[in-house]
Amino acid sequence: MKEIALKIAAMPKVNEAKPRKVLITQGSQPTIFVENGVVTEFPVLPIAPEQIVDTNGAGDAFVGGFLAALVNGKSTAECIKTGQYTALVIIQQPGCTLPSYAPDAAYL
Repeated sequence: MKEIALKIAAMPKVNEAKPRKVLITQGSQPTIFVENGVVTEFPVLPIAPEQIVDTNGAGDAFVGGFLAALVNGKSTAECIKTGQYTALVIIQQPGCTLPSYAPDAAYL
């Protein structure tokens, strides 16, 4: 996956003034991020299989958390961590629903 991410990052783009950034999520495996030819892996929080209720919406939740952090001026690492956290919360719910409790944001 790292090699694939590097190849995607090296692809030509219309606006060459800014480097391409590549982000690949892999469920329970580390999130891969590539910028300027550098690969960084971000480990995800482990979760017991019995806590996983439904993985539908996990990717959308990740993107939502990532973008929310991005528009609030957070670093890429913080954006990824926020995306991972929101996905973690969503997979513990049926469907793409919010929990009825306030999740522990200590991870962030």
